[in-house]
Amino acid sequence: MENVTKSTGSLTSRVVAAGSWTLAGYGAGQLLRLGSNLIMTRLLVPEMFGLMALTQVFLYIIGLISDVGIKPSVITSKRGEEQAFLNTAWTIQIIRGLLMMSGVLLVAQFINQANDLGWFLENSAYAAEDFPLILSVMSLSLIISSGNSTNTYLANRRLFLGRLTILGLISQVSGLMIMVVWALYDRSIWALVAGALWTSFSYMILTHTSFPGEKNRFHWDKEAFWEIFHFGKWIFASSVITAFYFQGDRLFLGFFISAEMMGIYGIAYFLSSSFQGILGKINSMVFFPMFSEVARENSEKLVEYYYKIRLRTDALAIFSAGFLFASAEAIILFLYDDRYVEAGGMLEILALTLLFTAPIISSVLMYSIGNSKFPAFLKAVELLVLATAMPAFYFQMGLKGALWGLVSVHLVTAIIDIIYRGSKGMLIPKYEIRMLPAAVIGYGAGFAVKMAIINFTVI
Repeated sequence: MENVTKSTGSLTSRVVAAGSWTLAGYGAGQLLRLGSNLIMTRLLVPEMFGLMALTQVFLYIIGLISDVGIKPSVITSKRGEEQAFLNTAWTIQIIRGLLMMSGVLLVAQFINQANDLGWFLENSAYAAEDFPLILSVMSLSLIISSGNSTNTYLANRRLFLGRLTILGLISQVSGLMIMVVWALYDRSIWALVAGALWTSFSYMILTHTSFPGEKNRFHWDKEAFWEIFHFGKWIFASSVITAFYFQGDRLFLGFFISAEMMGIYGIAYFLSSSFQGILGKINSMVFFPMFSEVARENSEKLVEYYYKIRLRTDALAIFSAGFLFASAEAIILFLYDDRYVEAGGMLEILALTLLFTAPIISSVLMYSIGNSKFPAFLKAVELLVLATAMPAFYFQMGLKGALWGLVSVHLVTAIIDIIYRGSKGMLIPKYEIRMLPAAVIGYGAGFAVKMAIINFTVI
């Protein structure tokens, strides 16, 4: 295990190690999720997954709209190693957790009252009888997570992610065990709720017991508070927009499709978003602290580092887009039963969003040089396009039309990102398109997998 008490080793060695741990941890985590998903979809009905997906929408939104940039403040601040700064950050985090839980409880009460007044379509996901109660109970996860030790931020700051990765996997495995055992005895949605809450609780406990050094305690340092506040104000603006952007599809669809169809859509979204998930994870855990260190010590190398990263992420993302576009329907038929067959066509469309992942990397590049305005602006554009394109496509073409609306959002933001980086002298055009042939290779690989699955099922 790495020495998490201080930063040692070259930046390159720490980036490689951090990237390796993140990839290994996320890959193992996704395999665990997929395995439990395959088990649970056979034990529970699609409606339950739809309700949990909708619950996570509100938890995610409340979490992000209350984001004041605590973690990135610790990573970037010159005081980020001081215990007074860390304890103040932890105190702010606890207060935020209480506010988040209160916000979710208010939303649950509102939805309950709206149901009583008949404001939702009878068969929509929001009209499900148990939804407000499930949302209320799941709000506990927010106050639990707010107690996580700031040691996790220190480890992230120093690019020592091995211990964090292992703790995450331990908590995830324990949560999955609770979920499966519960479902074997009681095939209700409460199996999913219990597993999620235990995962949060076990991780919180592990963050306080698995690191050396001082433990967090309540403390208030006025200077630390104002530093976090000033750094986080644009992150807050970006997070508010990000919250509605990333969950806007399900927030919108919940008004029009059933909980069962929401569950089927959730399967397609889970499989299509796996790459964006790992990219987002590496972005916050590896690329952001790496760019921040380069910006502090060798800023003229930033663009070079950016395109080195893009070479690898573009290759994987564009290959995956072609692969899933060719094989989506066959993969769904192979992994799931007939109740989820419609997820195949959804996954095929969603795969195209993987062609436009560059803005994800560009955002942390901007954060690292203190430019938090552009990521906030980009998220505002994404939300605006989503709020107009998705309903327009939905009312013309139904659910699949709404998915094409999502693809258009990614296309528009990729174009804006290119224009902005060009205006800042951070664009090398030939490097933007060098990985496009990977889509053709991915399509060929996907078609081969599709034919293998068809032949296997026929036999």
